[in-house]
Amino acid sequence: MSKLQKLELLKDSLQQAIDRAVSSIGQIHLQVADLPFQFLERTGVLTEDKLALRERNRQAAAMVYDAIRRINQQLGDLISDQIENLEDAAHINQVLDENEADARPAPAKKAAPKKPAARKPAAKRAAPKKAPAKKPVAKAAGKPAKRS
Repeated sequence: MSKLQKLELLKDSLQQAIDRAVSSIGQIHLQVADLPFQFLERTGVLTEDKLALRERNRQAAAMVYDAIRRINQQLGDLISDQIENLEDAAHINQVLDENEADARPAPAKKAAPKKPAARKPAAKRAAPKKAPAKKPVAKAAGKPAKRS
């Protein structure tokens, strides 16, 4: 499991824990906030027509806790999007590195130094070739007379 996947799992766990905590705190809040209304109702100070206050209090608290849950969800989505962007960037980087490696020319191998050709022993060496003998040019018997 990659580090980013572990981070995503941690984010999900944390997000669920926050959601459960907000739900629990909201229920406790409503129970505690309802105590004065119960007391006033028992003593007769709070009549049926004034019980709407209790309902408004519950609605206001529910709106606050719903807003907290929405914020928690939106933050989780934002973090998930950022993790996805990091995964995409890592993948793109990997592909670019592979393409760059493929595009690079293979390193040139150094040619092994050439050994000089072995010399033939003196006895086996061919005698140097002599230039062919020139053939004598035959001269004409007489020169033609010059014309004037």
